[in-house]
Amino acid sequence: MSWQAYVDDHLMCEIEGNHLSAAAIIGHDGSIWAQSPTFPQVKPEEITAVMNDFNEPGSLAPTGLYLGGTKYMVIQGEAGAVIRGKKGPGGVTIKKTALSLIIGFLIYFWK
Repeated sequence: MSWQAYVDDHLMCEIEGNHLSAAAIIGHDGSIWAQSPTFPQVKPEEITAVMNDFNEPGSLAPTGLYLGGTKYMVIQGEAGAVIRGKKGPGGVTIKKTALSLIIGFLIYFWK
């Protein structure tokens, strides 16, 4: 299975009437492995900040989590493994794997 098929068939699938608004698999270096068509364009410095928070948990909390130029309030995650951000009625979850970041957005509006 390709990474794109994983995003399309697993991350973007509907579960009990709910589904993500956007999803992607991104390498630790910021390279896009696969993404949904609705995934925002993330900046290299945003991925660098995410990776820094995985290495030094809590570093994003004072400034917020930025992805695609949108600021999210950092909420409870799992130090070194999961980062969660909230904005309005939606949010984002980022899971770190050995080689990649799996990112899922649940957003009810786009700016």
